[in-house]
Amino acid sequence: METGNSYNYPPNNVRVTQALAALIAGDKSSFYNCNFLGFQDTLLDAKGRHYFKSCFIAGGVDFIFGAGQSIYEGCTISVIEGVIDNRLAGFITAQGRTSPNDTNGFVFKRCKITGAREAYLGRAWGAYARVIYFKSVYEATIVPQGWDSFSSTGKE
Repeated sequence: METGNSYNYPPNNVRVTQALAALIAGDKSSFYNCNFLGFQDTLLDAKGRHYFKSCFIAGGVDFIFGAGQSIYEGCTISVIEGVIDNRLAGFITAQGRTSPNDTNGFVFKRCKITGAREAYLGRAWGAYARVIYFKSVYEATIVPQGWDSFSSTGKE
């Protein structure tokens, strides 16, 4: 199965805008060997418990985002080029945990991070954002800082 957004794509010197490839909000959803292709906000992992196995997810800015409680296992995460300023790094995740008591967060287990441009592993979208990369391989250039607080003090 392949899902992709095509709004303003391919970019012909126009501003690329948000267009979801998929929104997952049900509980106990699973995806095996699926492709999610987009640029900004590709996969909205909104809420619920989800499992992604051997999937390919591509984007440039906040392309895996939301407040789901999800495991991404053996997935390939690809940071693509876009029409935003290529001197700026992309962001793989924007996790939306808003309370220290929330159980949500993203776990990337044995994933391969690839890409054509530099990227942060994630940025804070919620005050208590939680993202874990476990036994993953990084072929893309990751910004040494790894995480960006997105100009919000206390979200480091």
